[in-house]
Amino acid sequence: MSETPVTVREARAGDAPALAVLMTELGYPTRERRAAERLSGLLAGADDVVFVAAMGGAVVGFVHAAERRLLVSDRFVEMEALIVTAGARRHGAAADLVAAVEGWSRARGVAELRVRARVERAAAHRFYRGRGFALAKQQRLFVKRLGPP
Repeated sequence: MSETPVTVREARAGDAPALAVLMTELGYPTRERRAAERLSGLLAGADDVVFVAAMGGAVVGFVHAAERRLLVSDRFVEMEALIVTAGARRHGAAADLVAAVEGWSRARGVAELRVRARVERAAAHRFYRGRGFALAKQQRLFVKRLGPP
């Protein structure tokens, strides 16, 4: 794959099967149908974007980003997920996906890009720091299940 260039484009409905595989590989088991439902909702909105990275015609990664408006801060874009399949890492796909989100954010007039990374993902921490991100805070996530989706 090292000779194959990476191309980045906005996701399409037909990408759902590949996205389900990628999410499952990263530890978020997702069935194709559920991925299609989620993607459809995101594509219909104005404040979310999903970019995919492809090599040789195959989708090897994606990033989902969303513009956020909070009472306690100015607008920002948060990368909700960034995934590149293990076999395609270190070929620039993740960096290209981040660059696509940066461009999307700037075009919307948003001055801050945020991302969260699990504590145990040391390689992700190095990746983000290498692209100019700085650690802003650490926190814990609490979840209360309200029933089936």
